[in-house]
Amino acid sequence: MRTFDGQSSTNYSRTRPMYPAELYYWLSQQVNSTGVVWDCACGTGQASVDLAAYFEQVEASDISESQVTAATPHRKVNYQVCPAEKTHYPDNYFDVVCVAHALHWFDLKEFWEELRRVLKPGGVFVCWGYNWLQVGEAEDKAITESVLPLLAPYWPPQSRLLWNQYNDIEFPFELMDVPTFELNCHWSVTQTLEFIRSWSASQLRIQDRGDDFLLDASPILREVWSEPNKKQQIHLPFFVKAGRVL
Repeated sequence: MRTFDGQSSTNYSRTRPMYPAELYYWLSQQVNSTGVVWDCACGTGQASVDLAAYFEQVEASDISESQVTAATPHRKVNYQVCPAEKTHYPDNYFDVVCVAHALHWFDLKEFWEELRRVLKPGGVFVCWGYNWLQVGEAEDKAITESVLPLLAPYWPPQSRLLWNQYNDIEFPFELMDVPTFELNCHWSVTQTLEFIRSWSASQLRIQDRGDDFLLDASPILREVWSEPNKKQQIHLPFFVKAGRVL
């Protein structure tokens, strides 16, 4: 499981994208009741607050105390620190359980057991994530050649599950048909570099070497950025897996 300190939690909250609003609306239409939803591994609450627009109550949990401390407050969101695999939530409690960009970190055998315990019969489990970024031909080439070789030894093995869009995970239920959702951001080159710095491999390299690995890559990316002083569209390949647990 990836861990965070106070500074990295603040940076994570500041640099990570918000998920498509259409996803939450679609999810609210898949259940008979929009009473209680669990945002599992909520991080700093990117999904939690948006879920509150469609559900009456949001229980949000994360194993990282610093992430929960940095989470965005909301009157309908109750944050707490606990692992995904062992909680104090009641049996048959949730209409929906969500995991945003975090399922690859779980002990899945234990989590599936906990999911079946806390989810109502007929409730929906949904997880989602993104596995890269696409800017433009020149920008992507600069990142591939100037950044990725520096991070190659530092990617956790769990990242491969994310890169393959969780197709290597055996879900204990039949997957539902899910619409296609787009995840796009408008970022400056500085925001894009900070996003790269928030990657798990980036943080592991910084912890290991204590250097600013983007020092040399930054001017290269800035040079090829199509409009150096402006934001441009960033596309994050986005995927969703969902199923109804009977």
